[in-house]
Amino acid sequence: MNISYKFFNINNLEYKFNPKIGIEDQSSETYHFNLISTTVKANRTNEIAFIELKVEVKTELEGSEEEFRSLSFDFNYVYEIEDFREVSDDEIQDFIIQYGFENAISAVKDFIKNITSIDYQPAINVDIPKFPMDKPKRMS
Repeated sequence: MNISYKFFNINNLEYKFNPKIGIEDQSSETYHFNLISTTVKANRTNEIAFIELKVEVKTELEGSEEEFRSLSFDFNYVYEIEDFREVSDDEIQDFIIQYGFENAISAVKDFIKNITSIDYQPAINVDIPKFPMDKPKRMS
């Protein structure tokens, strides 16, 4: 089975920060990265498969328990599959999780960095320290 990246899209983007929290020159920011849900689907009509990720990132400044910035969005990463008709939906899902998930996560990390660089704060650099990652298991 061969897959190739086709495109990604973002839905339900929400980015906020709390202007009431004072920022000092040497403040450090701690982030909490959360994949709320991961779904893999096959669309036989269009011969594509996609990973849907619901993502949430929240930050706090050093010395504050209040949320400083928050970012949430739905991320869809779409793949074309060459031999779609010859494999089952379960095989497609397993293959996408095995070989496509890390690409999607890398794109999510880049998107977070890009969207959080639009304000006066430093960009949020999400660090997922281990590749290959422990991949989500398909639920029957």
